[in-house]
Amino acid sequence: MKKRDFLEAVEVLRGEYEKWDAPAKRFENAYRRTPYTITISVLLSFRTKDEVTLEAGKRLFLKASTPYEMVKLKQEEIERAIYPVGFYRKKAKAILDISKELIERFDGSVPSCEEELLSIKGIGPKAANIILESAFQKETVAVDTHLHRILNLWGFLNTSSPEESFRELKRELAPKEQAGLNKLLVSFGQVVCRPVAPLCSECPVSGMCPAAFG
Repeated sequence: MKKRDFLEAVEVLRGEYEKWDAPAKRFENAYRRTPYTITISVLLSFRTKDEVTLEAGKRLFLKASTPYEMVKLKQEEIERAIYPVGFYRKKAKAILDISKELIERFDGSVPSCEEELLSIKGIGPKAANIILESAFQKETVAVDTHLHRILNLWGFLNTSSPEESFRELKRELAPKEQAGLNKLLVSFGQVVCRPVAPLCSECPVSGMCPAAFG
């Protein structure tokens, strides 16, 4: 798939987005979305299904939705709130550590600069880009397994890992072309282009997809 076709497919999917009941979309109305709750949600989401992350976030943010409220909780209380997310004990400790660092270094605010986000222990490049895209509407993209799979399925990229896909996508797309891509393609990958039993017959871009041609 050439870049022109890729961008055309993305525009078609943007027109379909509102129709999808994707787990990734449910975060938008699940709880008050702030840079802080988004940051903590991103941390919770790693190696955890969106449905589990969503419910864990709801429970946790009822107890604390700012770093100042969070540091008043004991680690065990956070663990109970977020269970059964993957590595919930390590994540509970990381939530406290990140909250303390935000208070000590950034007056309790999540920085909107990639360099500053990466300076926070526990926030890596993937998390930083999701935060920048979701919390600050920056023209950037985070590449997870859904994006990596779909971009290679379409033949737009030929890469072996999400990290490699991220580097290639940064080279191939202008910043404005990256904006919102993660949320869009993750949702598409959850409800239509599923990793198991994809709904090719219902896919609005199947005519442009090499995989659909067998």
